Order: sequence, then structure tokens, then C-alpha cells
Amino acid sequence: MNIGKKIKNIRTEKLMTQSELAGDVITRNMLSQIENGSAQPSLSTVKYLAGKLGVPAGYLLSEGDEEFVYNKTRVMRNIKKAYSDKSFEICREMCLSSFDEFDDELELILTDCCIGEAEELIREGKLKAACELLDEGLSHANNTIYSTVTQINRAYIMFHLLKSISPALDSDIIDTEISADMLHPSLFGDVFCKYITVVFGSENYIEADSMTHNLSKELSDYDKLFVAHIRARAYIASGEYKKASMVLRSIIDGDTVPQRLLLYICCEDMEKCCKEMEDYKGAYEFSNNKMEILEHMLMDM
Repeated sequence: MNIGKKIKNIRTEKLMTQSELAGDVITRNMLSQIENGSAQPSLSTVKYLAGKLGVPAGYLLSEGDEEFVYNKTRVMRNIKKAYSDKSFEICREMCLSSFDEFDDELELILTDCCIGEAEELIREGKLKAACELLDEGLSHANNTIYSTVTQINRAYIMFHLLKSISPALDSDIIDTEISADMLHPSLFGDVFCKYITVVFGSENYIEADSMTHNLSKELSDYDKLFVAHIRARAYIASGEYKKASMVLRSIIDGDTVPQRLLLYICCEDMEKCCKEMEDYKGAYEFSNNKMEILEHMLMDM
């Protein structure tokens, strides 16, 4: 990246106008020529601009590997802050906009960000966009020397969920089906992957319910709904459809509005409960609700 482009990128990042950056030292016209590459700044001008931009003058003058190191030093604090806050979409966008190439640390961060953002999209019911991010995350996972076994497993589990909802959803990287025998809730520490393994992989709902029963106080309101749904599945597995329907209705009609994915699965289970209790009108209504939600999930990017 040439010096003019660096100056322009940092200036726009800081929401500075050309006049504000030029100040009384150089003209705005001269700054414009420097930024578009038609003029080269003197060393004193470089030092002045670097000071105004809050970056080392060496960064503006650097090339190749040296440029990458300077650039990484400049932006990593903000990237790590977004990463630690689990603002995965923001962190990913900062990485992609700040670098043309990535080292092992950045590849690992991007792996986590893509898979974390994919989880958020799946919860919201944006399934096609989630598929694309899972593929992107796995591509980054393959480009770092750091261990990404956990991230890869999470990506495969999430893709298993997507395929279970609709076989039309596809991946350019994951081309093997996951055996249900490979999915066990005890293998995963996070509630979402544990939930997926229970609802779409394991039939041992009662065991899973006992494993998650004591977690509720530590979870977000959304994740408490996932735990409640596991309990409903345990009732269904025991043939206690009335109890299951009561839990499902508390999820659907509760103070915390369930995310679209969970609402879809709860409607599916309510349809089953209604059929078992011979409430065919209710089963019809929940079947229609389920199909309407699925249509939106497959269309919504």
C-alpha cells in the first residue's frame, strides 16, 4: 500500500476531513495530491501527518513485512477489544478492512469470529448467511498453525443443525454427514452446541436435562429458553405431552421473545404434542406457523 493510500485510510477511519488534517502546515490541495499518489510528501511533511494521525512515521514509510507489523500494532488493540467483547461481526470487519493478508494470530481470530457470528445468525434464523460464514471460518482455520479442533467441531455441529432443518442448505467445505453417534452433549461446554447435539443428534433428552438443569442461573435469558426446551424434549421422550406443551407454551408466550430458530423448533414440537393429545386444530395451526418461519429462515440473509 502506498503512502498516500495509508494516509487516506487512517484519516477516514478517524473521520477527519482533508482540511482538518492539512491544518496550517500544508494545503488541502497538496494533501489531496499526496493521497491520490500524484505527489510525494517530504520527510518533514510525513512526520507532521503521522503526528496528526497518531501513528508512527515509520508506518507511513514502511513497505512489505515491515508495513504489516506497523499496521498490526496500530489496529490490534481495537480488534482484541471487539474480540474479547464477543462483538464478532465488528471484529471480523475490522480484520478484513485492515489487512490484505493475515498471520497465524489473525487467522485464528477470524476463525472464532466467523463461527461466533454464524452462531448468532443461526439463532436469528438467517441460515444461508450462516452457511457462508461457517465455510469462511473453516477456511481461516486451515490457514493457522494454532489448534482449531474445537472451532472446527463447533462448525461441523452447526452445519449438522442446518442440514437437519433443510437439506437444501449446503457447504463448499463440509462434505461429510455427521453421525448422530458422534454427538453427545457432554462433549461441549457452550449451551448452544450442547443444545444442538441434544435436539438434532441425541435421543437422551432426560440425561441432557439433568446435565443442564443447574446451569440456568448462569445463562442469558435466551439460553435459559434453550435449557427449557431440552426439558420439554425430555417430557416428550417420556410421553408426557401435556407437561411438554406447557413448557413449550411458556417459551413461545413468555416475557423473553424466543429467537427465530428456537421458535421454529418449538412450533414443530407443539405440532407433535397437539397430535398426541388429539388437538388437531392446534396441530394444524402450529404446522402452518412452523412452515411460515422456515420459509423466512431460508430466505433471510
